[in-house]
Amino acid sequence: MKLKDISSSLFVWGAISEDGLNYIKDKNKIVIVPENRPYLIGLKWNVPLLESKGIRFVYCTDNMLGILLFKRKIDELVIFYREVNDSGMFGICGSLYVSILSKLHNLSIKTFPQGRIDLSYFDEDASKLGGKKFITQESDNSVVIPEDEFIPWEILR
Repeated sequence: MKLKDISSSLFVWGAISEDGLNYIKDKNKIVIVPENRPYLIGLKWNVPLLESKGIRFVYCTDNMLGILLFKRKIDELVIFYREVNDSGMFGICGSLYVSILSKLHNLSIKTFPQGRIDLSYFDEDASKLGGKKFITQESDNSVVIPEDEFIPWEILR
């Protein structure tokens, strides 16, 4: 798909749940699926779910979201969280970043609990891609270990 062919879409962040999948299907928009590094949740979890429901989607690298937002190709963020409390929610790494980007670009933001996903089967950090290590052992201490991120409600509203 070419960038000029995208006029209205939503993007997902985190592991899609059944409730979120129904919401996405009802929206009937093209879904932008970032890879969700380092786990590759977008490719390994979300793409198969979207395909199983016949939902149209386009895969993009995580860093491509910025240009899609700048070009006004995305209308909404659908973010999946691990935990919620009175102050906000916790999501996988990158959740705070995409929430701030979405707020800066005046997107509507919809939240859902994430799907039941066991991340132990996925890449555990950015030193690997698809299970293959691609940095030297000497560089291992420079790899940032992914952690859940807290997103305050004022960013999400």
